[in-house]
Amino acid sequence: MPPIDCEDQELLEGFLTETTELIEKLDDDLITLEKASGDTELMNRIFRSIHTIKGASSFLGFDLLVKVAHKTEDVLNRLRKGELVVTPEIMDVILEATDLVKLLVGDIKAGDIQEREIDGTIAKLLPFLSENAGAAQKAAEPVQPVPDTPQPQVVETPVSNVQPSSEAVPVPESAPESVAAPPQPQPQPQPAPVPAPKPAADVAPKKTPAPPKAADSKGDDLSDNSTVRVDVKRLDDLMNQVGELVLERNRMIQINQDLQQGEADRPDFQEEFGKLTKRMSFVTSELQMQVLKMRMIPVEKVFKKFPRIVRSMSRDLGKEVDLQIFGEETELDRSVVDEIGDPLIHLIRNAMDHGLESPDERMAAGKSRVGTLVLAAVHEGNQIIISIKDDGRGIDTERVGRKAIEKGLLTEEQLAALSQREMFDLIFLPGFSTKEKATDLSGRGVGMDVVKTNIKKLNGLIEIKSEKGQGSEFILRLPLTLAIIQSLLVEVEGEVYSIPLSSVLETIRVDQRKFHMIGGQEVLKLRDMVLPLIRLQKVFNVQQRGESEDFCYVVVVGAADKRMGLVVTRLVGQQEVAIKSLGNYLANIPGIAGSTILGDGRVTLIVDPVGMIEGNE
Repeated sequence: MPPIDCEDQELLEGFLTETTELIEKLDDDLITLEKASGDTELMNRIFRSIHTIKGASSFLGFDLLVKVAHKTEDVLNRLRKGELVVTPEIMDVILEATDLVKLLVGDIKAGDIQEREIDGTIAKLLPFLSENAGAAQKAAEPVQPVPDTPQPQVVETPVSNVQPSSEAVPVPESAPESVAAPPQPQPQPQPAPVPAPKPAADVAPKKTPAPPKAADSKGDDLSDNSTVRVDVKRLDDLMNQVGELVLERNRMIQINQDLQQGEADRPDFQEEFGKLTKRMSFVTSELQMQVLKMRMIPVEKVFKKFPRIVRSMSRDLGKEVDLQIFGEETELDRSVVDEIGDPLIHLIRNAMDHGLESPDERMAAGKSRVGTLVLAAVHEGNQIIISIKDDGRGIDTERVGRKAIEKGLLTEEQLAALSQREMFDLIFLPGFSTKEKATDLSGRGVGMDVVKTNIKKLNGLIEIKSEKGQGSEFILRLPLTLAIIQSLLVEVEGEVYSIPLSSVLETIRVDQRKFHMIGGQEVLKLRDMVLPLIRLQKVFNVQQRGESEDFCYVVVVGAADKRMGLVVTRLVGQQEVAIKSLGNYLANIPGIAGSTILGDGRVTLIVDPVGMIEGNE
């Protein structure tokens, strides 16, 4: 493909924006269509998307993209007109063509136009355009042969909202003559798609090679992370708050002028200044909330990738899976959304490969052939909870323990002392895997380690619930935003520290004479539990000021089911703080999550309770 010669850069950007939006919906729509082939509106929408991509790319001269989109459009047109029936084999080829479209659009977006090999994919589309392709499918319909090995399939709950449309879809002029025949009635969805027989003309390849892998494809994720769509109403609300801020600024300037002219002794001056302070605080808070809302995007941005991933994996593994997605409209900060994709993919793969059994195993265990995989998101306070739950075999803690010993990750004595939850946490250890042999999907002991590392980087938590033979649930607790947090300010011998309020369970004033030493660890008996203690004075090497007092404060913090008490001199109060990075040089210091600046200009460190708990284990 020759270099892009486009005088109007805005035209190219418009093409990329529109094409990216269409491609983002295609995977999900195609997977939904496979299980709802009678949905004519959905079929028309998919056809329109490819037709639009073909037309726009033709106008701009992207020949390779035109060729792939054109042949894909022709196959979709035959499906739309009822000349072909949706089968897993047809869908495999269409999805492969869609991946190639993503790859080519990714090249255009990166400004790195390459001569990609497209003939192989087009060759797989051509058999479905032959005149006897539809006839061969229809001849096979009444027979309904049952193959020796059940065809693995994935049954997804539709994720996207299918909007009805009465718009007529024009038949492209370039469509083959066989496509221009009068429309035939749309066939009813088959209970189980039956692959088309392979006639002499070789209607469809029995085994289609895998589409381009994500690691090899710049087009796998075409979303532009440098921009975000914003509802006009949110912009209007933001503008209103900016207007209020301008009014308060003018009032502040007036008060400053009065102060300069020596009018501060007026009886109402302090009252006016107090009102201004309250108004400024209110308007700033509202303005902050509006800006945060503008950064919030639905978690659907990540969730929409998974129906395609689950379909592909289920076919590779020979498993039948019902993927159910809930709460995709739940919003969180885009910085968090951009980071949770990889951990969720690893957890989905783990559930598919390790959790869910094969259909035969499930039947032998008295379960349905089709396994259930539930992906859900919900707001809870100032956190978002994401759950990945399956009804598979559950975690075998005995097997996990044996593997951990075999790999030298812990000793027999250490294993005997672990609780069940600590046994679950072993799967997050680097290099741990219960697979005897590494495969393309798992077995190298890096997936769950990546999950734990990435979630920790987001100041989030992950916990596991599992029952052997019944299934497992991985629960992620993530902050809504990484920019601003509610914090508890504490003082340690004159130094002020900030503790994220989301980790604080309670604060207590206690006599230090009630502290005890157990195995070299300072502890406090708190109700029905023994609470390990950490003195922030020792952690941060703060110098003692004056005599040590008998009474101090203990801030009880928690991470999952673990508890710990942070010993401080006094509590300063609760405050909303903006997180500032310490830079690369001071990054990854144990126990420190960042810094902030207080109202008096002092820089204060933000404590990382999760890191402290894990470091004290």
